[in-house]
Amino acid sequence: MKKFSCIAVDDSPIQLTLLKNYIQKTPELELTATFANPIEAYQFLQKNNVDILLLDIDMPEISGIDLLKMLKKQPATILITSKTEFALQAFELDAVDYIVKPPEYPRFLKAIQKATHLLEAEIKSNGSTSNHSEIFVKVAGKLIRLQLDEILFIEALSDYVIIHTEEKRQHVVYATMKYFEEKLSNYGQFKRIHRSYIVNMQKVKSIDENQNVVIGEKTLPIGNTYREEFLKSLNKL
Repeated sequence: MKKFSCIAVDDSPIQLTLLKNYIQKTPELELTATFANPIEAYQFLQKNNVDILLLDIDMPEISGIDLLKMLKKQPATILITSKTEFALQAFELDAVDYIVKPPEYPRFLKAIQKATHLLEAEIKSNGSTSNHSEIFVKVAGKLIRLQLDEILFIEALSDYVIIHTEEKRQHVVYATMKYFEEKLSNYGQFKRIHRSYIVNMQKVKSIDENQNVVIGEKTLPIGNTYREEFLKSLNKL
């Protein structure tokens, strides 16, 4: 059985002891460290990769919400708190689950299973066969599989992106364009052409007289920053 590394962050010694006990009795988890101070946890996460983060919200100096916002790379995060009013923020920050203290072990285990299923899906996506035919994305709390050949383009929408597919479906994902640009960087057919658009080069129909990209039924602008690199890539197809 694959083990996933995790850390627990909570200013309550009693809560940390409880979480340590829960982690030790969960076969798929391996405890890397515990922290009573969120600043120390942040410094650790800057230097170390962790699969799962068990995180309190209401802590001194910085809150769990603030810590998440500071992280460049966020582990699969389970927020554990005595307060219920942060549920919306938890969703907006892409937390895997939100548990109200004191958590009972069955509820803790359910959250861990959600996190490990997500991580396993990401591993499968990143380790797929040489044609890299699919990715997994989180839509409305569920992981869905998308064939790369189905994707026409990706569009920025504030804190979300919209994935447009050939079936005229639109998948709204809570993520940034930078996240998808990095996620798709290993797939040569995807190029960013504008701060608001990433396109599947294999789906480009034409470049019109104004040097806009025609893809599907849409005409998309090419940003000056991306124009030269895009045209070079186009010539290599």
